[in-house]
Amino acid sequence: MDDRVKPSWAIRVFGPLIFVLGSIAAFLWFFYRAYSIFIGELAEVVVFDKGSFYMLGVGAGMLILAFVTVQEGWLDRQLSQAQSTFLTRLAVISVVLIITVPHTIHYFADDYLESEGYSVCQDASHQWLFVRNIVYVHEPVSCNENLIKN
Repeated sequence: MDDRVKPSWAIRVFGPLIFVLGSIAAFLWFFYRAYSIFIGELAEVVVFDKGSFYMLGVGAGMLILAFVTVQEGWLDRQLSQAQSTFLTRLAVISVVLIITVPHTIHYFADDYLESEGYSVCQDASHQWLFVRNIVYVHEPVSCNENLIKN
């Protein structure tokens, strides 16, 4: 691997920064949405944005990439075999998180919101590919497709 071309200084500097900032943004987005559903005060209309919950795995993956790019780009040291094995396992776990966390949290959120007196408003809910927004309304609110603004 000694014969590989070294990336430019801009890539070595800005690459890790982009991964770190992206990871922080992904974690903040995930925890804000989880807080707003499970801990924060619920409004009459609650939108469960399933896409937000993919961000836990995305943030973990970007953090792994940030570590690798800092070590190889800034410190100019190759990963050891142990580090490579450990980071590969973490990367697999982050992919598993991307696949499982949104569905798991949806299951618990649905149960929690229904116990709080909310029901799903099918007219206002929508799905595009794998991104799904599910609208829950508190019983006194009438359900219609103009309930939320996109």
